[in-house]
Amino acid sequence: MRERFLIASFLIIPFLVSFVNAQGLGVQISDTQTKIKQLESEIASTEKELVKTEREKNTLSNNIKSLDLTKKKLEAETKVTENKVTITSNSIDDLADQIGAHTNEISKRTESIAGMIRNLQGALDATPIEIILSSDTISGKLDRMYSLTRLQDRVRADLEQLKLERTELSYNKKDLEEARQELLALKDQLSDKHRLTLDNISTKNKLLSDTKNKEANYKIQLEQKIIQKEQFEAELRAYEEKLKGIDISKLPTGGSGVLSWPLKNVTITQYFGNTEFAKAGAYKGSGHNGIDLRASVGTAVYSAGGGRVTSTGNTDLGCPGGSYGRWVLIDHSNGLSTIYAHLSLQKVDSGAIVERGNLIGYSGNSGYSTGPHLHFGVYATEGVKVIRLIKADGTLGKCPEMPVSPLNGYLNPLLYL
Repeated sequence: MRERFLIASFLIIPFLVSFVNAQGLGVQISDTQTKIKQLESEIASTEKELVKTEREKNTLSNNIKSLDLTKKKLEAETKVTENKVTITSNSIDDLADQIGAHTNEISKRTESIAGMIRNLQGALDATPIEIILSSDTISGKLDRMYSLTRLQDRVRADLEQLKLERTELSYNKKDLEEARQELLALKDQLSDKHRLTLDNISTKNKLLSDTKNKEANYKIQLEQKIIQKEQFEAELRAYEEKLKGIDISKLPTGGSGVLSWPLKNVTITQYFGNTEFAKAGAYKGSGHNGIDLRASVGTAVYSAGGGRVTSTGNTDLGCPGGSYGRWVLIDHSNGLSTIYAHLSLQKVDSGAIVERGNLIGYSGNSGYSTGPHLHFGVYATEGVKVIRLIKADGTLGKCPEMPVSPLNGYLNPLLYL
């Protein structure tokens, strides 16, 4: 009886301690989750304002408004991430408490089982005949044999319970490790959000400085940017026309779904090929070589498939506003490569191995872009090369290295998504 009481106590006390601790952490987590929902509602509202502003006329005042809204959104996203860090940290504390309680329970149960095994071993030293001969009465003999059987059953039951507790402990440890990895990822995202916010402030300050906060100066700057973009496109087209076409017959078939969307929420703002924007004179009549997806500054961009990062770059270092800006190129080892352009921040380096859905960067407004978005393109890997353009006169172009391809090497992404 005393033994059963002790075993029950070992089970109840850790449970009560864990329950009290869990109650406190549960309230904290619930409060933090409420804050996250409020912030996410604020972010959604700001996103709507951003979309509306970006659809309006491209003016200095609208650009400044867009940058202010972007700052507000990034700050709210930073707070959301901070709160998620808090929740994950609390969950880690809770799991650590559970592991501690389970470890103690396993230790106590192991000692209890060891004691019962010693008692059982002592009882087994005597044979059933010896037990019968040493007893004074028939009832005493039966009671002793019955007690021996019960002790054996108790040892078996406790050993099974010990196995279950060790299994649960291993699950808790696995959950703890996953939570720690999630915490590291969240802290990394938090650092990214801080960096993006500072970049956004710097962009606004530079815009105000360059234009002296005057619409007329902004208009001149915009016209110069368009001229530079057209010069770049002419150089690119001249180079691409010289490249030999490639055999695309061995590429994955259309509709195969070999690639996934690079954003969690997808809105296409411009399609591939001869879009209305292209027909209006953009791209020198060559059509749009990818698709554009709506994405405010700081939106997470994910790899459309597993593969190796061929290269990354930033064309703004040599020809600001002329091309892709910050970009990432990935070879998917199936004949296809993908490009992610106009990024605000790259999260991978050349040579990195990525899996489908891995974070590779954040969308932005770098390069030639009439507003924040993600340019997503698909190449036939056989034809794409990362080079610095050579002009018709044999001199190097101003833009740093970037991906180029024969014209038939640019593929419609929608065929593979």
